[in-house]
Amino acid sequence: MRLAQKIVLLTGGSRGIGEAITRLFAREGATVAFCGRDEARGERVAAEVTRTGGRAEFTPMDCSEEPAVEEWVRRVIDAHGRIDGVVNNAGIAPAGALEDLDLQTWNEVLRVNVTSMFLVNRAAIPHLRAAGGGAIVNLGSTFGVVGSAGAAVYAVTKAAAISLSKSLALELAPDGIRVNALCPGGTETPFTQAWLEQTGDPETERASLTARHPIGRLSTPQEQAAAALFLISDDASFVTGHALLVDGGYTAI
Repeated sequence: MRLAQKIVLLTGGSRGIGEAITRLFAREGATVAFCGRDEARGERVAAEVTRTGGRAEFTPMDCSEEPAVEEWVRRVIDAHGRIDGVVNNAGIAPAGALEDLDLQTWNEVLRVNVTSMFLVNRAAIPHLRAAGGGAIVNLGSTFGVVGSAGAAVYAVTKAAAISLSKSLALELAPDGIRVNALCPGGTETPFTQAWLEQTGDPETERASLTARHPIGRLSTPQEQAAAALFLISDDASFVTGHALLVDGGYTAI
């Protein structure tokens, strides 16, 4: 019960890595206030967690919209009186060459992947400070530290997540608030499958992606959730400003 009595905000908590985080954090004793745009799926995850004795509260919303984020955080504070941790996991990843990318898609990826982190962190920081400290985990990626043909805008947003984490770690260290980036390698999620499908040759691209992981396979969502648990918990009490690569050796090549 490494998160006993903790209140944790989580964006994109209803599928993939986010769903695994919701379920693991609840098992570790946290109340997980998570959001997502798929209302039916979010409600199902929350109900399943509750049935197994955990505490998860789902809010259908777009976390890149300022009024929605402010209202969400306000309602969490009204209900629980505090926030102890934040995990920014929401994201999208269109595939394709940069020269084929339209401005609307570029702006949408920046909005969902980066602006949401800004809005959620900004709203939560005063409450983390009031609670005496806490931890923030922003989802980066291996593509935030190495290039990836066909995923330029996604890579830009994940490099931004890493840089944001380092800068916020310096700003918030005096307040006892740790900030880190979790950078997954390829992970078996609907998110990854959707990206593979967009390439036009998903089987070839999957084989190529797997081959770039020396460990010989893609990650499971549960492996990434375990890393997020470490970063958000007191086990990582001396870890801040770090980009933790959970990538099966991808970036060691």
